[in-house]
Order: sequence, then structure tokens, then C-alpha cells
Amino acid sequence: MLGKSTEGDGMKRILLSLGVLVVAVVSGCVSTTPIKNIGLPPVTTIEGTIAQINENGFTLTDNSGSIFVRAKLPDNKKLDVSLNEKVKVYGNLQGGQERIFDGYVIRKPTGEQIIVTNPTPHFGFIIQSRFK
Repeated sequence: MLGKSTEGDGMKRILLSLGVLVVAVVSGCVSTTPIKNIGLPPVTTIEGTIAQINENGFTLTDNSGSIFVRAKLPDNKKLDVSLNEKVKVYGNLQGGQERIFDGYVIRKPTGEQIIVTNPTPHFGFIIQSRFK
């Protein structure tokens, strides 16, 4: 009959909606976001050149702007990055007046990944292995 939905139809709609959501989140988080377009969650990837380094992280610049990336390693280990090095950083923007990007994973041009901290439980666990 037309217009009548069954329990199976409702489940199909829910699964389809969930599938679309997962694809949207994963595809949105895997691409690189220009620094000026970073917003509060979700986790995202930014890419640029290291312009300044200090004990708590570094300033990353791209053609759209710059942002401080908090990347302090545990046990006061020194972060193995260099000035003018191009890197990709997986993380998220912190709320508040200052624009600070919390870096979870830094990917160097050599392919080496520096894991700063484990991602907070957004969908980070899904895409961390796909960070390229």
C-alpha cells in the first residue's frame, strides 16, 4: 500500500542517514582546511610552513593566515620540527578568545608522524589511521 511505512523502512532511513553522516564527517576531516577557515569542532587537518617555534608548540602559516599550534610533548621532550619546514597537523581549534590549534598528530614531509597526544573522542579514532 502507498503511504504506509513499515518498521524495515524506518530502519533503512536511519541507516542511510547514519551512513551519510559518517561519510560527511570522514571526508570533511581528511581534507586540509585553510587556516583562516578553521572552526570549532570537528577535528581537522591544517597544512603550512613553520614560522616560529617555542617550548609549547609552533606558529604555522599558509597562504590564508597563521595560527599557533599547541604541540607540547609529554615528559618535556623536544618537538623534532624545524623552522620553514612544511607539515600537516591533525587536531582541532580550541574555544576562547585566542586562536590556538591543539595538534594531535604532526606529519612531516618525510612521512614521519609525531603523535603529540591522543585525539579527544570526536571521530578522531576513525580518521587517525587515514591521516596522510
